[in-house]
Amino acid sequence: MAYTLNDLGKVFLSQLHQITTGGDQTVPPSKDTFISWCEPGIPFMPEDFLFCAKGLGGGKDAEEDKLLVQQAFNLANLIDFIPDPRRTYNNDQQQTIFSTSEARLSHLYGEILRFAKVVSYELSDKEKAKLEKFRNLLRTKKVVKDIITDEEKEVTEDGPVKKAYDTKMVEYIAAATEYNAKRIAAQSAMGPEGKQAVADWTNNAQLYRLRVKAAMDAWVSSGYRNEVDQMNAYINQVTQRDLLLWKQRLQEFYEDADQNGLGAGQTFKYTTLIPGNFAASNGWTNYSVNHSAVNSSSRSSTSSWNAGAGVNFGLFSVGGGASGSSQKYSSNFGVSSFKLSFELAQVVISRPWFYPEFFMNRGWTLRKGEGWTYADMPSDGQSPPNGNLVGYPTTILFARNISIESAEFVSAYREFSKQVGGSASVGWGPFRLSGGYSHGSKGHDYNSDAKGATLKVPGMQIIGFVNHLIPQAPNPLPELKDAEFN
Repeated sequence: MAYTLNDLGKVFLSQLHQITTGGDQTVPPSKDTFISWCEPGIPFMPEDFLFCAKGLGGGKDAEEDKLLVQQAFNLANLIDFIPDPRRTYNNDQQQTIFSTSEARLSHLYGEILRFAKVVSYELSDKEKAKLEKFRNLLRTKKVVKDIITDEEKEVTEDGPVKKAYDTKMVEYIAAATEYNAKRIAAQSAMGPEGKQAVADWTNNAQLYRLRVKAAMDAWVSSGYRNEVDQMNAYINQVTQRDLLLWKQRLQEFYEDADQNGLGAGQTFKYTTLIPGNFAASNGWTNYSVNHSAVNSSSRSSTSSWNAGAGVNFGLFSVGGGASGSSQKYSSNFGVSSFKLSFELAQVVISRPWFYPEFFMNRGWTLRKGEGWTYADMPSDGQSPPNGNLVGYPTTILFARNISIESAEFVSAYREFSKQVGGSASVGWGPFRLSGGYSHGSKGHDYNSDAKGATLKVPGMQIIGFVNHLIPQAPNPLPELKDAEFN
């Protein structure tokens, strides 16, 4: 029996969606997320993320400090985009994000803060003091020296409680990812090769559930999950009566986050990843899927836009003057056997300057012609949503040590690679199988190892982003009158 690349790809997307966003009562699926798949993947070297572990200014000398700044600039720009639920994050968008500000999350968020009209009622001194206490626990400022100008400046970073919250959240995500991967592997298992997955789940499911529960308990007890949620709820409740002070503080966080890169005009909003040492960590989740899963009943019932729309599962090329899809090896190309395996990590994005809780607040609005000159509002809250800021990336999906076992697929890859030439990158779905890539001005080349019926892709790459949906925004309380907004 022949299995088309498209059928294999659909099973892969369905399983990854369940693994990364949940799917049963132990790890319930989130209704407020969608996935943006990269097309193709974005390769990285582990050392490209040294700044996440060391921080800016954490190098052993000036040369390493410069390297850390450049790494921070590259990452901040690459993930400073507004996801589109109806499209993949394709090669053109990946390149465009380095040369435009209009498509950036940071730019549009700044415009919203700048032109938002907010309600303003005088708060009591007690309420103001409590707000200030909570804000300092969630966000704080520190003085750093600009390595370009040697001037000292204040920058915003996550506060101690927020750092603990994020650290324990990452541990919970890792436990939930492992649980979902084991569950999906057992549900989709078929044939002799699936016996181990079924036996593992049958014997150890309770242990995987306990890991999830332990991680959640640690998040609550040591990561202040309930306290952070309560603080945000209090801020939201109180500032719906007086948003003016909160908006001013958010604008300060936003402005203070500016960092200078080494090149002319390289100003960026500092962004990092949690955990900082993820690239060298051994705690990645093993994932595999084979052709027998096409016949199983484990496909997710989620909507296509939510799981990631428009992914091309035929062989395609980008760059090198040879961009395009293969006619011969399209998504309808059939293979008699196929196995895909890799290690998966979900890494949390930390933006100390970005406060998405603002969008949940109902004490602000935007007015066209009064600073807001865009045709659309941020989000209409529909499914799928419309607007110019319907969501934002919260988590990056990394894959490493990718292996594809299929004689027909490897043969097709070899032939297609020869057709497009060595300067072009060859992609399949969210994976970059070979070719050149760059982050800003930095370029690399790499090649997959195709031996016999197996294709091994070196290194690690971003294959997608888990995004959080923004509710209808703005969505002021109906009892608020126009005259109450300033």
